[in-house]
Amino acid sequence: MRTVRVEGFTAVGQEARTSNAKEMSGEGVIGSMWGRGVQGSPVVAIYSSYASNKDGEYNYLLGRKMGEDETVPRGMTHRVVAPGSYLLLDFAGSVSPEAVMGLWRHVWELEHEGKIERAYRTDFEVYGQTGFELYVGLKD
Repeated sequence: MRTVRVEGFTAVGQEARTSNAKEMSGEGVIGSMWGRGVQGSPVVAIYSSYASNKDGEYNYLLGRKMGEDETVPRGMTHRVVAPGSYLLLDFAGSVSPEAVMGLWRHVWELEHEGKIERAYRTDFEVYGQTGFELYVGLKD
């Protein structure tokens, strides 16, 4: 776990509005989005347009990084990851919903303890062959 500076980027993919409560109740959309598959590499998931904090609704985009000269394909949307300071947490091993939730629970604990102050602009995950990285936007 360390703080890094992210210059920002644009991603393209499918997007839906959800909340942590919906996702944990079984009425969420994230699992079905993953079930449809993602084309491109690396796979990214972007959390944005937060209504409030971890308890409010947010947009979830599942897709890939977009090239500078690329246009958004029909039926997809794009999202810009805000530049700034991010807390970076790494996970090595087999990726599962439980692994992702485990890292997010750690973030929520750090926030609750006052060890980090989240910006609630954009957060994102980057998935590789043997794990993923979670980037949590921090207040500057």
